[in-house]
Amino acid sequence: MSNKHKLLAKNRRVLKSVEVDGVKVNIIKPTMGDRLRLIEQAREAGEMTEKNEPTGDRAGARMLGRIAVCVLHDAETGRPMFSVNDIDELLDESWLEDLATDLTDAFNVSEEKMRGK
Repeated sequence: MSNKHKLLAKNRRVLKSVEVDGVKVNIIKPTMGDRLRLIEQAREAGEMTEKNEPTGDRAGARMLGRIAVCVLHDAETGRPMFSVNDIDELLDESWLEDLATDLTDAFNVSEEKMRGK
């Protein structure tokens, strides 16, 4: 394997491991590409302004769900736990708000900014 392919195949860096309802989950460091895709998806959905601020309370909550989709990986497989199709379902999970600080820290955005404050 070439050095180029070794770097491209590198696993994501785990920032923190947490347990959610008995399931071990890794919070990984998102790449620049991950961040850009998430912002683009939120803008396309009308949930984020050009200044990268949520357009309302629901948009801020959905942004937290988008971040969870991006950074929560299965500790056993290293694969993402959720997909974009799971965002609305994630909003009904109480543990999402419990992990809000860890998720926003991983994404380098404050909870206050997520809430539009």
